[in-house]
Amino acid sequence: MALSEHEQRLLDEMERGFYRSEADVMQTASVRRTRTNYRSLVLGTIVCIVGIGVLIGGVAAQQLWLGLIGFATMLGGVLLMFARGPDAEATDEEGSPMKKKEERESFSERMERRWDERMEGER
Repeated sequence: MALSEHEQRLLDEMERGFYRSEADVMQTASVRRTRTNYRSLVLGTIVCIVGIGVLIGGVAAQQLWLGLIGFATMLGGVLLMFARGPDAEATDEEGSPMKKKEERESFSERMERRWDERMEGER
């Protein structure tokens, strides 16, 4: 079954819009980086080293509870190393800050807005 000229035009426009938006999503996802929070990194490393010491001490003293506390401390240190601080923000390739998540439109909102604009343009 052949499409009418109007339907073919709409289909082509939707396809171009899809490829354009897909490229936008891929570009945005690949550029997002966050600043390194050195305070968390250093503090997490120190806590992790203390945890390793407590773990080794627990094994040497043959105290299971002390070894578990050391392991938990180690795990907390690693989590602290990778934690993002309250001032961490996403940056692009040049290092300039990106928009915050609250300010950006979601994919579905953007598609809905584009659809509404397209429908108003046809009237």
